[in-house]
Amino acid sequence: MTAYISATFKELTRKRVFLVTLVLTFVFLLLFAFGVRGITGTAAAGISPAERLVSSLTITVLGMFFAQFLAAFFVLFSAMGTITGEQENGLLLAVAARPLPRWKLYLAKWLGHAVWIAVYSALLFLSIVWAAHRFAEVPLLPGDLLRGFALFIWMPLLLLTLTMLASVYLPMLGSGICAALTYGLALFGGLVDGLSSYGGAPPVLVKITFVIGLLVPTDSVYRRSLYELVGGSDWAGFAVSDLGPFSIASVPSNAFLLYTTGYAALLLLLGCRAFGRKDL
Repeated sequence: MTAYISATFKELTRKRVFLVTLVLTFVFLLLFAFGVRGITGTAAAGISPAERLVSSLTITVLGMFFAQFLAAFFVLFSAMGTITGEQENGLLLAVAARPLPRWKLYLAKWLGHAVWIAVYSALLFLSIVWAAHRFAEVPLLPGDLLRGFALFIWMPLLLLTLTMLASVYLPMLGSGICAALTYGLALFGGLVDGLSSYGGAPPVLVKITFVIGLLVPTDSVYRRSLYELVGGSDWAGFAVSDLGPFSIASVPSNAFLLYTTGYAALLLLLGCRAFGRKDL
């Protein structure tokens, strides 16, 4: 099984989308760091420490918002053809013919992608946090940073689990579109939740987005990660209560995080069973 994990790991690095993603991510991080440095340097004169704190935390929230986009699209473009893509080119038939249970092969592919996704998300998170702390002087506590870090990595792993399950049933392009739409629905639910703190969302829509959050909990995990990073201490309402749709109106509980663990385990189980019955 270790050999299959390593093979999936190497296969992902050979894809052109992997190199393009790394280059564009580096450009984004570079622009973000220069942007934060320029904005905070220009705004430093003539403002109070409290206003400077709010400004720096706002920059951090926006940086993390776009960082989750990058992590999500890295998952979508790298994993959307994991099963059906290899089935169409005949590679999966050759691999599945070897004496290894199919469920182990499915888990090996999941783990191979998960390693790279976790590394990529970790570097992305740490780069954003470093720029915000270095240039915007965002106050960070080690405990808050560690919890935010772990949850930020957990979000794309949830999306990976969903994308791989879709790739068992749908063609390569179809699985990518399905995963992208479900991720978009979860993101929409988070934006509606942010607007609900201003009374700008109808109650029916809020209930619908709550159900969407249960079916696709990626955005809820991201919001909890953001809360732990910039609002998990005494800055909770002060930091992110006036950012419109980017506000954190409700914070997912620890019980919800436990639910996401069971959610991911269920999707992996369904994926293993579906792959085991799939006609290659």
